[in-house]
Parts: sequence; structure tokens; C-alpha cells
Amino acid sequence: MPTKSDQHYPFFLAGTWRHSERTAYSVRCPYDDSAVGIVSMAGAVELEHAIQAAVAAFAQTSVMPSHRRAAILRAVSQGLEERAEEFARSIALEAGKPIKQARAEVQRAIFTFAQAAEEATRIPGEIIHLDAFPTGEGRRGIVQRFPVGPIAAITPFNFPLNLVAHKLAPAMAAGCPVVLKPSPQTPITALKLAEVIHAAGWPAGALSVLPLAVADAAPLH
Repeated sequence: MPTKSDQHYPFFLAGTWRHSERTAYSVRCPYDDSAVGIVSMAGAVELEHAIQAAVAAFAQTSVMPSHRRAAILRAVSQGLEERAEEFARSIALEAGKPIKQARAEVQRAIFTFAQAAEEATRIPGEIIHLDAFPTGEGRRGIVQRFPVGPIAAITPFNFPLNLVAHKLAPAMAAGCPVVLKPSPQTPITALKLAEVIHAAGWPAGALSVLPLAVADAAPLH
């Protein structure tokens, strides 16, 4: 994640990091009101760009084989584990959460992505025997699942990593691009997660993490 300084966080737009001096704002720790970092806020134009990129990326993610999706999700889980203490500290600072609880949240997110990797290999479908009723004798039902398309995700402040993980991991397992609006109170952890996901090999246009004003986020509702 490129930064102008150690505490200036750009937003993540379809595989690229973007700064906005005009809309940058300070994220503050609710415990003592100390500054955690400066975050660039996206706007309506950037949101439209993200949506169009997600629509285009769906052509790639919808046909991505399950073993590839699983490998990416495992890499995200591993990336989180390697940076576990950094993520715990980020959660503790911007959410005002005790470090013990923050560490537990990171471990849960690591598990969530690992579990999603397993589910990615089971999503395609199943065969159901229908002979539990006489008229179904000799018959089978075929269930086939398809990714629904780009996902709009909005997450709250109280679990800035784990609730983001619960939005992103299942969508990625299914092959769906995501445009995420994290809570404006706790966006830094979500932006750090975007860095891990991008490094894991998820297609560039298939994820955007955009801190947004409520008015600009209307298309996501």
C-alpha cells in the first residue's frame, strides 16, 4: 500500500491505490481520541468506476476454476496470519478494542478465509437421489450453483476485520467481485486486508475498498 506518509492511507480502487487530498479525513481512536491515520475518501465518480470494474471483472471471476479460487483464499488466510499482530493493533487502535479481543478477531478472520477456501471446492453442485418417494425411483436431481454477480458490501465499525471477512470470503469463494464500503470509523483495517487480497492474486478489478460519504454510497443500497 503506497502512502505519502506512514499514516496516510489511500483507498483501493479496482487494483490501484488512490489518494485524495481534498477528501482526506482523520481516523481517531475512540479510547483517547488520538489520531490513528489519515484516510482518503472516495466519491461518486470513483464508486461508479469501481462498479463498472466489478461488472467487467465478473467475466473473469465467474469462470475461475474452484482450485484457483481456493488457492487465493488460502493465500489470504496465510497473509493474515503472517501479519496477525499488525492487524490486531490496527483493530485495537481504530475500534478502541482491547488487544486480546483484537487478536481473537484476527484469528477468526484467518479461519474464515481458510474455511472459504474449502467451500470454494464444494460450490459447483451436487447430485441428489430422488427415490425417497416412489415416483422418484430411478431419478436423480442435479443441483448446479452459479455466482450471482458483483456484490455491494457495507460493513459496520464493531468488527472491522471479521465482518469484512464474512462479506469478502464467501463472495470470493463463489466467484463474485466485491465493492466494499467499510465503516468510516474503522476503514484502515479493511484497506490493509485489500492489500493482502490483492497480493494473493485476486483479479484487480474484482475488489474495491472505498471509504465513502453516505450520500455518495447511495448506489450500494
